[in-house]
Amino acid sequence: MQTFLRYLFLALFGLFCFAYPFAVIGVAFDVKPPFSLDWAGSALLFLEGTLLVVDAMLLHNRWRALGAGLCVTFLSYGVETLGVTTGFPFGRYRYTGILFPALPGGVPLAVMFAWILVVFGSYGIVMKRGTIFRLKDALLAAALAALLDLAIEPVAAYIEHYWQWLEPGRLSYYGVPLANFVSWFAVALVLLLLVGRLLSQGDPSKVLQREEIEKKYIQKRRSVWLLVSLTPRILFSCSFFMFGLVDLTHGYYWATLPALLAGAIIYLCR
Repeated sequence: MQTFLRYLFLALFGLFCFAYPFAVIGVAFDVKPPFSLDWAGSALLFLEGTLLVVDAMLLHNRWRALGAGLCVTFLSYGVETLGVTTGFPFGRYRYTGILFPALPGGVPLAVMFAWILVVFGSYGIVMKRGTIFRLKDALLAAALAALLDLAIEPVAAYIEHYWQWLEPGRLSYYGVPLANFVSWFAVALVLLLLVGRLLSQGDPSKVLQREEIEKKYIQKRRSVWLLVSLTPRILFSCSFFMFGLVDLTHGYYWATLPALLAGAIIYLCR
């Protein structure tokens, strides 16, 4: 199983490296082929979410990692469905149908994989090997998630038209209610605490034992292990770079600041 996961990881990572430059250039500089690429955003989210779950299965107990991915999928679907149908907790919005496939409640499945990217990516940045995931780590990771949403919103709502905001509210950011970002932080925090609980060994002695196992694995598969350990940081950083660049090239200059701040935080979390 470990060998299969390793080859699957390498295949998915290679596919991401191939697809990512096209996504950045296409969206940032409005380079459009003569055929529709409406499916590309969903495909990239499926790829990134799946890659991070496989990555977590290599880094941690594979069944716990798979369970964590399923928990994020189902819980985020519940929260998104509640948001679309009632306006709580994010504000009143709706998905346009570009992201697919649409699930009952009007929420695309691709959005659940976006939540996996957000949660597993930010978790991988703040979590250091040989340590236990604590509340302060979850708070920092949730802050990174909120910063990512600040960079995403102008792109997703006004450039790619993945969703539409129906009521900006009294306080808004590019027409997006500020309650959305507070809720993003809160939802991400809950999901991060759950994922941290599932993936963290909890017992310090078990953490040290796991560390010894990892050291032996590193000696055998040094280059692969290094790539596995860096993948959450790579994917999360690539997301900030892409959305920050798209915001910059389309005149949403304030939205580039969260991307720059997140870059500084990610650098300090090395």
